[in-house]
Amino acid sequence: MIDPWKIHTLVLDVDDTLFPERDFVLGGFAAAGKWLRAQLGVDGFSATATRLFEAGLRGRIFDESLDAMDVPISPELVGELVVAYRSHQPTLTLFPDAARLLSRAVGRVNVALLTDGFEAVQRNKIEALALDPRIELRVITDALGGRNFWKPCPEGFRLVMRRYPGESGGYVYVGDNPRKDFLGPRALGWRTVRIKREGGEHSTYVANPDEEADIVVTDLTELSQHFGWEENGR
Repeated sequence: MIDPWKIHTLVLDVDDTLFPERDFVLGGFAAAGKWLRAQLGVDGFSATATRLFEAGLRGRIFDESLDAMDVPISPELVGELVVAYRSHQPTLTLFPDAARLLSRAVGRVNVALLTDGFEAVQRNKIEALALDPRIELRVITDALGGRNFWKPCPEGFRLVMRRYPGESGGYVYVGDNPRKDFLGPRALGWRTVRIKREGGEHSTYVANPDEEADIVVTDLTELSQHFGWEENGR
């Protein structure tokens, strides 16, 4: 158990930690499909991309979707679809347990976000989740200098430490991807928590001991209980 009296700063990942990343992805496919229909009069992109995504395809969904639809593929066309996907204004909702954790944490400890991904995309997600007014420090690692600053680079975590100085063991980072999320904060002496949500992008990944977090939970309510923040048993 993490000692609740020594926690002073809670830092949260965003995608699949605070909201279902799948919702953003499917909304992006819809936006790309709308663009394709408007430009080329071709329907069905969103449904095709969604089917491939649900089947486990990653990385080449735009190309494979166009191929499955017999639409000639070009780097320019794929690029336009990617732009439509990344620039869409998403409709997103916090997981109920994430909303509850935030309501418990804000006012008790320092709370910050730390997330990878393209800056404009992550800003759109944070805005859609209405987190701007609730969380003052929002670290998008891409804004620090591009991909070299994405996790596991520790610089984003150091930024948090500069803003909220304290004992290293009093920082807690919550994320979902042990391939990259916990190496940086652990090197700085932080505590780490992995959220394994059913259906999450990284929920089935079996982490080795160097990657895995100090605590693994399936619901952030468990984390509130670890910290002693649950009120009236809820």
